[in-house]
Amino acid sequence: MIDYIVSGTIFLITFIAILSERVDRTIVAMAGAGAMLIAGLVLGFYSQDAALESIDFNTLGLLLGMIVLVGMLAHTGFFQYLAIFMAKRSQGKPWRLLLILGTITTVLSMFLDNVTTIVLIAPISILIAEILGISPIPFLISLALLANTGGVATLVGDPPNILIGSAANFGFNDFLIRLAPIVAVAWVGVILLIRYLFRRDLKKKPRDIDALAHLDEKEALHDGKALKRILTVLGVVILLFFLHTLLHLSPAVIALLGAAAAMLWVQPDLEQVLKEVEWGCCFSLERFLF
Repeated sequence: MIDYIVSGTIFLITFIAILSERVDRTIVAMAGAGAMLIAGLVLGFYSQDAALESIDFNTLGLLLGMIVLVGMLAHTGFFQYLAIFMAKRSQGKPWRLLLILGTITTVLSMFLDNVTTIVLIAPISILIAEILGISPIPFLISLALLANTGGVATLVGDPPNILIGSAANFGFNDFLIRLAPIVAVAWVGVILLIRYLFRRDLKKKPRDIDALAHLDEKEALHDGKALKRILTVLGVVILLFFLHTLLHLSPAVIALLGAAAAMLWVQPDLEQVLKEVEWGCCFSLERFLF
C-alpha cells in the first residue's frame, strides 16, 4: 500500500507543479522522474532497469525528429507565407477564407505537430480578420478543431497517436487507412457546425478587400533557399513513412534521419534549433498530460 501512496503522491505533486508554472516544466518533469526512481529504489517497487525499459525510445525519436524538422520549417516563415497566399485566394469572402485556412490547417496537422501549426497560423488569421473587419473567433475555433481533427488521421499527427502506435506496433499506413475516412466525416461535421454557429459573422461583408490583396506573402519568407531544402527532406520523410513497413525502418529512424539530413544540408543556427526542440517538447508534454 505504501508503494501506491508514495508513487501517487509524487505524480500528483509533479502534476500540480507543472500546472502552476512557477518552475520550468522541463525541470519539474525531470525532478519528478528522479524522485520516483529514488523512491522506487528505496522502497523496492522500482529498479533502474525497469526505469530504462519504461522509456519508449521509438516515441521519443519520432517526436524529436519531427520537432526538429517542423522547427526548422517554421523558422523560414513557411506557415505565414502559406496562410497569406491562400487567404488572398479567398478574395476576402469570410466563408471561403475559413474553408481555405481550415483545409490548410487540417492537411498540415496530418504530418506536422498540430500545436505548432495553430500557433504559427493563428496570428496571421487574426491579422487577416482585422484587415477585413470581421470577427477572428470563427477562424480561431475552426483552426483549433480542425488541427486536432487532422492530427488524428496519421501516426505522426498527434503525440498520443505516436504513443499508441509504438505500444501497439501500428504503422503509418495502419492509422491512415483506418482513421482517414473517420477524419473526413468529422472534418465535414466540424465545418458545417462552424458555419451554423457563426453564420452571422461569416455572412458579414468584408471592410477592405483591397488591403488583403496588397499583402505580400513573399515578405513572410526569411530564407527561401533553406525552405526548399527542408521541404525536399520533409517530402522524402513523408514518402518513407508510407513505405516504412516495406523498408523495415521504424518511423523514429526515418524522422531522425530526416532531421539529421535537414540540419546537414541547411546548417541552421543550432541554438535556434535547440530552442525549437525545447518549445516543442514542452507542448508535447502538456498534450500527454491532458
